[in-house]
Amino acid sequence: GRLGPRARASMFIASPVLLRDKSKRLAVCLVSSVQTGFRYWTEKSPLKRDTRVALRKFDPIVNRHVMFYETPLPKSAKKPRGQRSLAWFRWTGRNMQELIRKVKNKHEKLGRF
Repeated sequence: GRLGPRARASMFIASPVLLRDKSKRLAVCLVSSVQTGFRYWTEKSPLKRDTRVALRKFDPIVNRHVMFYETPLPKSAKKPRGQRSLAWFRWTGRNMQELIRKVKNKHEKLGRF
């Protein structure tokens, strides 16, 4: 039943809720203006969401300070959802007609359940 202090501490540290970032600051990618492909990552205030960040920073590829400009981050594309499992249909009770149709087709094909 009871957990020791070490086990409790490890569960506390590994909690995904605690590992989530609570900061409202926005991550931005800064790309070198001399087109070397070198990038810096930094954060900016959400109040400055509409303004584009431009900073003078060191680019080690050209070995000098150059302007770095904020680039828009690519939007993550949503993956198309695959087929639901039969257990999901049974558990949720949603789309029962689809489940019945699948079972009927399988029965007609195999001749058994």
